[in-house]
Amino acid sequence: MNPRQRVRAAYTGEPVDRPPVAAPYVGLYHQDHFGELTGQPQWQVHAWLHSSPEDHVAALKRMVHLAPFDMLQPQLAPSREARERVEIVRRGHQCFRHHKHEDRWEIIVESPGHPIASTANEEQRVLDTADIQRLITPVPAERQLAAGSLDYIDAAVAALGDEFFIVAGGVATPFWDATFYLGVSNLLAMAAQRPGFVDEVCRRILECSIENIRALAAARADALYVDATLTTSDMISVPQFERFALPYITELVAEIHRHDQLAYVYYFGGVADRLDLITSTGADALWIETSMKGYVNDIGAIADAIGCRVCLHGNIDPYGVLERGSDARLEAEIRRQAAAGARARGFVMSTGSPITPGTPLARVRRFIELARAAGGSG
Repeated sequence: MNPRQRVRAAYTGEPVDRPPVAAPYVGLYHQDHFGELTGQPQWQVHAWLHSSPEDHVAALKRMVHLAPFDMLQPQLAPSREARERVEIVRRGHQCFRHHKHEDRWEIIVESPGHPIASTANEEQRVLDTADIQRLITPVPAERQLAAGSLDYIDAAVAALGDEFFIVAGGVATPFWDATFYLGVSNLLAMAAQRPGFVDEVCRRILECSIENIRALAAARADALYVDATLTTSDMISVPQFERFALPYITELVAEIHRHDQLAYVYYFGGVADRLDLITSTGADALWIETSMKGYVNDIGAIADAIGCRVCLHGNIDPYGVLERGSDARLEAEIRRQAAAGARARGFVMSTGSPITPGTPLARVRRFIELARAAGGSG
């Protein structure tokens, strides 16, 4: 079996020669380890994220060759206009984004992690229904496609799609996306104090997410995902999950299926008290985070609870086991998870969170090697 056949079989409960091997948001791994995977200076990752589709996929092929996960998630592209207007320049020890048309130079702040600016937003920007209509605006799929945002994904599907299982991307739950308009703390308070307003915000965000799914599905890859961050046992109650998460996840999964794509849901947090609800969404696969922060996601207990209703992804600890653990500990955890996963509809050997920036390529390759050996001849 090739990687694409292997993952599709696992997702649909068909026999596999060995469990597929994957890492969540593997595109982040490609960003964090760009230099190690390509032999280029790490700062060139910024140029890669603004390159032509041909150059972008050429580098992706080199990375896939060195770290051959069965599942790939290519990068979304900046618009074609942005790629034409921007160049990445290195001057001494500093990297710049040069906006050529206005000759504006923007410093790129280097970090050891993903080269993406991200901050917690506690500002409430949406105060009433008028704000919802004015500030939360769906972008039609046709406009997204015309801008070129799927150029890298289209190129990856054309070059690698026959062999590898490709995830074109996904959407978050409206409950999580509401944080960008209400703030995290405000949203959690409003779920108790102003639930009707939260419903209104989430319904509008759902319209945006549907358009995003329509755009991503146009790449004709294999799957899309729903990231269910903030809808876990450590953040909201089961009744709140039933109101603010379940109907939206179910509708998003249905929309993904309408476009003939497989769908997986990913939970960053505890899920033990809501597994029946999660499996009722119709998702093809469930990906869960490593146990941490006061909750326990035991792979064996979860496999027993979901049974043959859904394919299960592993949740190996990417820091304590993959990056920092011994080979013996890594191999033992792989074998434990493979045994648990055999009780689900299908199983994908995976870490439970993205691979850490400090994990060297040799360790990633060892993970893939041990995972393949544990599951069969490959």
